[in-house]
Amino acid sequence: MPGRRLAAKETHVVLSGLDQLKAAMNEDERLQKARRERIRESFEAPVLALEGYASLLSDQFGTLVDDQLAKALAADQARIDAAIAQLKALVSEALDWAGSNADGHADDSQADADSQRIRHDMRNALGAVTGYAELIAEALEDEGSLGEPVAVCLTRLQRESETLLGTLDQLDPGARADGPGVAGQGEVEAIFESLGQADERADDIPGRILVVDDNESNRSLLAHQLTVQGHEVHTAASGRAALALMDESLPDLVLLDLMMPDMNGFEVLKIMHARAELRNVPVIVITGLHDQQGVVRCIEAGAQDYLVKPLNPVILRARMRACLERKAWRDREQRYQRQLERSYEFIRKVFGRYLSDDVVRQILDEKDGLKLGGGLQKVTIMMTDLRGFTELSQKLAPTDVVSLLNLYLEEMSAIIVRYGGTIDEIIGDAILVLFGAPLAQADDAGRAVACALEMQLAMDKVNAQAAQLGLPAVEMGVGINTGEVVVGNIGSEIRSKFAVVGHHVNLTGRIESFSVGGQVLVSEYTAAEIGEALECGRSFEVDAKGIDQSVTLHEITGIGEPWSVRLEPADEALVELEVPLPVRFTELTDKKLDGPDLAGQIEALGSHRAVLSCVGPLDTMVNLRLRAAPAPAAIGSDARLEIYAKVIEPCTARGPGRYHIVLTSVAASARLRALVNKAPPASGA
Repeated sequence: MPGRRLAAKETHVVLSGLDQLKAAMNEDERLQKARRERIRESFEAPVLALEGYASLLSDQFGTLVDDQLAKALAADQARIDAAIAQLKALVSEALDWAGSNADGHADDSQADADSQRIRHDMRNALGAVTGYAELIAEALEDEGSLGEPVAVCLTRLQRESETLLGTLDQLDPGARADGPGVAGQGEVEAIFESLGQADERADDIPGRILVVDDNESNRSLLAHQLTVQGHEVHTAASGRAALALMDESLPDLVLLDLMMPDMNGFEVLKIMHARAELRNVPVIVITGLHDQQGVVRCIEAGAQDYLVKPLNPVILRARMRACLERKAWRDREQRYQRQLERSYEFIRKVFGRYLSDDVVRQILDEKDGLKLGGGLQKVTIMMTDLRGFTELSQKLAPTDVVSLLNLYLEEMSAIIVRYGGTIDEIIGDAILVLFGAPLAQADDAGRAVACALEMQLAMDKVNAQAAQLGLPAVEMGVGINTGEVVVGNIGSEIRSKFAVVGHHVNLTGRIESFSVGGQVLVSEYTAAEIGEALECGRSFEVDAKGIDQSVTLHEITGIGEPWSVRLEPADEALVELEVPLPVRFTELTDKKLDGPDLAGQIEALGSHRAVLSCVGPLDTMVNLRLRAAPAPAAIGSDARLEIYAKVIEPCTARGPGRYHIVLTSVAASARLRALVNKAPPASGA
C-alpha cells in the first residue's frame, strides 16, 4: 500500500509538471505569435502609408492646367505605383522570412542570403519611389505648380521610405532582437504583463441588456450566456418590438441585429439617435455582413461597436463590459450634473431674495465672483422712498407696516426686474437700484427712467390693494443720476456685499430728497445720456449738501421710443380758502429742525398742493414742518399735529411772499384739509 501511494504521488507530480510545461509552451507560442504580428505591423504600416500618399499625389495632378505636364507626371506616378506594388510583395516575403527565422527553422547561411536579397530589392524599390517623387517635385517647382498639398505628399513619401528602410535593418541577423523599430521579446512581454493586470482588475458590470434578433436560436443563446454572467436580459424579435420595450423601460445596453424583416437595425439606430431619451443608450450592432461601409454608417448613426457573426464570446463580453462601464460613468456624471443644477438653482433662489439675479449669476458663474475689490464703471442709479412712511410706521401696527411694505416692494421689484435693474439695497421703504452694474448696456439711463415712470404709475395699484386690507395710501419720490462710480464686492472676508461707492451715489441720494410724492427727478447727467426721448416738465437748479457744484434737475413726465411711458398729467386745481388757515412753520435740514419758528397762512389748497404766505423769503426746494397756529378750541387737538411740505417755487402771480408748496404725503394732505374744515367760518358768514 505505501508503494502504491508513493507511485500515485509521483504520477501526480509528473502530470502537474507536464501541465506546467504545456502552459509554458502555450505562453511562449503566444508571445512568439504576438511578436510576429508586431513585426508585420512595423512593415505594413509604412507601406500602406506610401500607397495612401501616392494616391493623394495622383489626385493633385487633375488640377494642373498644362495637360502635357500632367501626362508626364502621370507616367512617373505609374512608376511609383509599380515600385510600391513590388514593395508589398517583398514585405510579404520578408515577413515569411522573419517568421522562419524567429522559429529557428531557417539555416543561418540561407537566412543571411535571404536577408541580403530582400534588403537589396526593397532598397531598389524604395529608391524608385523617392527618385521619381523628387523628379515630380522638380518638374512642378519649375512650372510654379508645387503647391502645399503636393509638397506635403512628396515629403511624406520620403519619410515613410526611410521608416521602412529602418525597419528592414532591424531584421538583420546581426542586429539586436529587441532593437528600435521592431518589437523585441522584452517589449511584447511587457505588453502581455499589462494585459494580464488589466484582466485581473476587470469585473463584469451587471446591466439591463436588450437583445434584438429575429432569429430565435440567436436570441436564446445570447440571453442564456448573458444571464449566466449576471445580467438582466430582455429580448425582442423585431425592431418595432425593441422600440416598444425601450419606451417602457430604458436598457443599459442594446445588442442589435442588423438584418431584420420589419425594421432593420440601421432604422432602429436612426430612430434612437433622433430621440433624446434613447440617444445615450449604448448599442452594439451584431450582424453577419462583412461590409466596411455598413460599419461606418452604423457608427455614424450612433452605434458604440460593431461585431460580425459568429460571435466570439470573449470579445463580446469585453465589448459589453467597456460599453457598460462608459454608460455607468456617463450616468454618474449626469447624476452629479443634476445635483449641481439643483444646488445651483437652490442657491440662486435663496440669494436671489437678497441680491439681484445678475449679481447672483456673477457670484456663481465667475471664478472671482466673490473676490473683494471693484472697478470704475458708468452706472445709472435710482433711489426711491415713500413719503411720510416714517411717521406712518409709528402709528400702524408692526404687522400692518410689514404688509404695506411687502405690497409695495412686490410690485416695484417686478417692474425693476422687467427693466433689467439690479436691486442693490432695500432699507425699509427705500430702494437703491443700479442700471449698468454688474452688466453695462447702452440704454441703461433710458431703462432707468422708463422703469421709474412705470413704478409711479403702479402706485395706484399698490394703494388699491392697500385699501382692500384697510391700510393707508402712500406716495413715492424717485431720484435718478448717471456717473462713474466704484462697483464691486465691498467688505471683508467674513462679510461682504455687492455695492457702488462714490460721488454720484451721494448725489443720487440728494436728488431723491428733492422729489415729492408721484415725482421723478433726474440729474442733468442722466438727461444728457438719454437725449431727445426724454419728456421734461419743470427744470431747476439746486445746491445740494456735500456737492461742490450746482446741479440742474429735471422733472420727468414721460419718455419716448422704445419705451413710451408717460405719467398722467397732474391738473390740480387750488381752491381759495374763505378764511386763510394760520400756521407756524420751521425749515428742515436733513430731517432736522433748522431755523426759527415763523408765522404764515395757507391761502389756497388742493389735493397735494397749497399756497403759503409769509413775511420772510423762502428758498426753493426747502423742506418745512407746519403746525396749525393756536386757534379756538373748535379746531381741537388736531391743531398741534405736524404737517410736512416742500417749497416748490414762488407764486409770483399772487404777489410777494407767496409760495407754492407740495404736501409730502397723502396723510399730510388729508390732515391739512381736516384742519381747514374745522377752522371757524369767516365773520359774518
